[in-house]
This record gives sequence, structure tokens and C-alpha cells, in this order.
Amino acid sequence: MKKIFSAVALLAAFTMPTLAEELQFTDEELLFLGKKIYERAAGRGCGACHDVRPFPDLTKSVKRLSKEEFFKVVREGRPGTIMTAMLPQIMKIGLVKKHCLTEEQALEALYRYLNALADGKAEGIKKPASLKEKAKACKAMKKS
Repeated sequence: MKKIFSAVALLAAFTMPTLAEELQFTDEELLFLGKKIYERAAGRGCGACHDVRPFPDLTKSVKRLSKEEFFKVVREGRPGTIMTAMLPQIMKIGLVKKHCLTEEQALEALYRYLNALADGKAEGIKKPASLKEKAKACKAMKKS
């Protein structure tokens, strides 16, 4: 019995991602996660400022900036403006932590959602059932 348990534990160790690794997400999953990041960043969501004039419309900014420039603004903010580094706030969102998103994945998710929003393709985004398994895998990674 001990041999069987040891074999199962060894197999699980090789098949479950560790914290040194990262979970991989589908386009559909990233789009949903990006929507939730947009809605929840800094407690009230990105739109609390960006959906109000005179602040920049993010659906226009995401089309004007390169992906690298967009990521840099979210990481570092914009000196001389009220736009502070938002990545630390994003990484505190429960959904981001629950799914073990890396900083790069969280930025990618937000970027994809904003592009979908800008292209008029963000209507009807639903939570993929597969995220339940990602949350379980994340929980298992944190325990190991």
C-alpha cells in the first residue's frame, strides 16, 4: 500500500505545476480574467477613472500604444499625472491570486480584454468552466 501511495504522490509531483512554473491559460480564459481585472483593479475598477472625462479612454489608448508601452504604463504609471503604477493593485485582486496569474499574464489578460472592448467584441464574455480547474491547480501549487 505504501508503494502505491508513494507512486501516486511521485506522479502527482511530476504532473502538477509548481510555483516556479506557471499555469497556462486559453484565450477565452484570459479574456474573462482581463474583464474581471478591469472591473476590480484598485477596488472600483479601471473605469472609475478611465470611463470619465478628462481621463484617457483606455479603448483608444490600447490601440494607440504598443503592447510594451501599455504594459509599461500599467507597471510604472505616468509621472506627473494621477496615473500611478497599477500592477501592484492588480496583483492583489482575489481572482488574480486565486488563479496564480503571473504579472505578465495579468497584463496580457487586461490588454486582450481592452482590445476586445475597443473592437466591440467584449459583449457576452462568460466565465469558462475550465477556470475552476485552474483555481484547483493554483491551490495545489500553493500547498506544495
